[in-house]
Amino acid sequence: MLIPVEELKILYQGAIANVTDSPPRPILPAERYQGGFGFLRNGVEYRLVFDAAESPECMTLQTSLEFISGRAGLDAMRRLVAQLNAEKKGVKFVLVEAPSPFIVCSVEAILAGYRRIPNTEVAETILQSAMRRLEDVTEEIRHDLMGRR
Repeated sequence: MLIPVEELKILYQGAIANVTDSPPRPILPAERYQGGFGFLRNGVEYRLVFDAAESPECMTLQTSLEFISGRAGLDAMRRLVAQLNAEKKGVKFVLVEAPSPFIVCSVEAILAGYRRIPNTEVAETILQSAMRRLEDVTEEIRHDLMGRR
């Protein structure tokens, strides 16, 4: 058995390879036992991140709502983030203000029992589910914003 961070890297590389055509790009970790990958699916950039030391059973999938960055100012974007967090269950939204504002949306998923490393089938299924949830929410937001203009 490999150390947990290496096992999770192998597990997530395989799961990503099965849901997209682009190869995953490693993200430099902030801590020794953290890891992640960036990848494209249908022209949208995603980031999958995990922490093998603190919670190997969990992963976070993120994407950015960059099409919102041109909106009428930070106050409007702050209100939008608060509204989205209240309305959209299972997806978290965070406003990143610098250097140019954009919104990060993320889905956290539990793939195994407490502090256990998930298996391949579960990882792929959960990743696909998280991606569908993010795609559905971002498409709904895009549609709502285009309808308001």
